[in-house]
Amino acid sequence: MKRLRLSAQIFILVASMIVLTLGVAFLLFDYQLKENLERAQGERVMGLAAVLADRSDIRRALEATPIVHDAGSALRRHIEVLRERLGVDFITVMDRDHLRLTHPDPNEVGRHFRGGDEGPALAGESYVSRSEGTLGVSIRGFAPVRAADGQVIGAVATGVTLSRVGLLLAEKRQVVLLGTLLLMLVGGLGAWWLARYIKRILLGFEPHQISQWVQERQALLASLHEGVLAIDAGGELSLINPAARELLAPVGAAPATGVPAATLAQLFGDGTPAINQRLTLNGRALIVNRVQIRAPARPRRRGRVVAAESGAESGAESGAKRVDETRSGGSVVTLRDRSEVNRLAEELTGVSRYAQALRASTHEFKNRLHVILGLVQLRDLGRLERYLHELDDTLIAPAAERVSGVKDPVLAGFLLAKGSEARERRIELEVELESDIPAAAEEEVCHLLVTIIGNLLENAFEAVAGRDERQVTLTLGLDAGALSLHVADSGCGMDAGQRGAVLEQGVSTKGEGRGYGLAMVRAHIDSRGGHLAIYSTPGRGTLVEVTLPYAVAPSWITDGVT
Repeated sequence: MKRLRLSAQIFILVASMIVLTLGVAFLLFDYQLKENLERAQGERVMGLAAVLADRSDIRRALEATPIVHDAGSALRRHIEVLRERLGVDFITVMDRDHLRLTHPDPNEVGRHFRGGDEGPALAGESYVSRSEGTLGVSIRGFAPVRAADGQVIGAVATGVTLSRVGLLLAEKRQVVLLGTLLLMLVGGLGAWWLARYIKRILLGFEPHQISQWVQERQALLASLHEGVLAIDAGGELSLINPAARELLAPVGAAPATGVPAATLAQLFGDGTPAINQRLTLNGRALIVNRVQIRAPARPRRRGRVVAAESGAESGAESGAKRVDETRSGGSVVTLRDRSEVNRLAEELTGVSRYAQALRASTHEFKNRLHVILGLVQLRDLGRLERYLHELDDTLIAPAAERVSGVKDPVLAGFLLAKGSEARERRIELEVELESDIPAAAEEEVCHLLVTIIGNLLENAFEAVAGRDERQVTLTLGLDAGALSLHVADSGCGMDAGQRGAVLEQGVSTKGEGRGYGLAMVRAHIDSRGGHLAIYSTPGRGTLVEVTLPYAVAPSWITDGVT
């Protein structure tokens, strides 16, 4: 079964409610109108009867002896003229014997009054009654006629038939019905406008589509590792995902259920866009991105339906809506833990350093291998033997000797690879160990050292490139639980201004798109409670000193064997 569109559902529902409400209101009003009309007619005919009962000609006719019951009497003629002027169906004067003196039908004059409800009037009461008489069912007003001494000598009955009341009711009902139909028409137009307005507010999408998107959005926000917050145009928090609650909670505390106003003020500020802004909240170092929400102001029909956010085509409604005007609808902030970003950058940088060093080692190995292969093909075994001894004496053994004190194989292999890279770049790299460097208790520290040493050596290699003297020295030492690391180069050096700015992110003496390595190194060292210092003199090179807490991995000794 085809699903009705939202606009059709709203129109049918609202229009039906309007028609039903006005229909019930019309029935109740019609009933009330009928009651009020009959009551008004009853009060009217009773008042007329009371006025007529005080007429002197009626009193004289009832006091005459004998009483004249004649259809051609002057009293009847006067009463009939008055009846037509007053717009009632009958005015009947009766004596104490219930005999009529006047009646619209001449044949009824002199006959008994019909209806059986005249008794109380002849007993001296004034009232309104409904009964069936000669002219049919009518509303009757009765009033007694009294002589000068107060004695009841007859009664006057005036009345209107229900057919006359029905005519009056039909006239008024027609006006009410026309008004009700007009209200129904206005209500139907209002329902149509409301359906169109709601459809436009929803950008032409159907409720089931919106429901599906809301569910997808909730699942998406819950699965994001980045924190997401949004405020509306009034500055009220309208969206926050679980990751944001966790990131905004103090370190070690459970995720907060709400966000303090001061925290929102720090995150959103004045709403201006911000990219990769650094912010510290509740002891957490965060990276904040902030963008404004641009809400559609007025969709216009043109071509096909274009979704303001997804850009997806919708078949929910024929025609189209295109957003050509926008207004600010609040702001969205995304949060990322800077330590996590640093960890990812560290892993990426470490992998890059490993790959770079391995490429240099592979290239050097290929060169040596080509020489060996050439000597083998020439069958110059004597020269081959001397070459292999030279390699062992000048390259392999010295390099292995230089890193023999580094007990971590990953770090040792990295230093050997950097030596190969230095030779490839025609740079003299010296690795000096002031003491043995045992493996670290945490595997993460090894990768951190690779990142730090790799960045510092890369900067040193670039500093000596193009110089006559291309010398870089790496010094490692361990003392009292602290690892000291010195990198010295024979480059052109830096002045005081450059030294102060070189650790800032994005600042570099090597041009645009650089200046992130030292900033990341400092962030890593600071996160571990270490210290970094730079000493440099223009024309004489640069020295970088790093001190880093270093926990040594435990060594197990069994029967004298470590």
